Amino acid sequence: EFWTCLVELLGTPPDELSSTVLSLPGIAPLHPQQLQENNTISNTHDRFAAFVELASQSLCLYKADDVFSLVHFHPLYTRSWIEPRDRPAYGHLPPQGWLRSMMMQHSPEMRAAQESITPDDEQLELSNYQRRAPHTAINILRVAQLEDSTNSNLNIVDLQLPDGRVEKA
Repeated sequence: EFWTCLVELLGTPPDELSSTVLSLPGIAPLHPQQLQENNTISNTHDRFAAFVELASQSLCLYKADDVFSLVHFHPLYTRSWIEPRDRPAYGHLPPQGWLRSMMMQHSPEMRAAQESITPDDEQLELSNYQRRAPHTAINILRVAQLEDSTNSNLNIVDLQLPDGRVEKA
């Protein structure tokens, strides 16, 4: 179904179809309560992580990552479970360790106030909710339309991290 969605997007003019959502309820149960009762949270996250890695790698393998972008959703999305390393992961939120630096770089108010309004770890953990959905899904977007909407090349910048490293973000 993943490739069918890509072919449909390729075969339809952008002004008629700009993105599509591939619904994947079989990757994880629909109700998070079932996950907790059956103690299978990590199993569904592992299946989800494996599927999105396969989809992302195959997109890159066929050089389609210049044409399409993926955004991943899961009922209990937790960025640190999907990619525990402090590095970018295609289609996912930035690492939590990067969020403060990103906010400082893009928010004059935070730069001026420094510690007084800097979010704590618990507040940063709330960012996971923007990728939570009733069931697993992948939003497939056209890269050209993303670039048009931001009037740039996806705003790649050098990000100074707290440990002194500089990463592209």
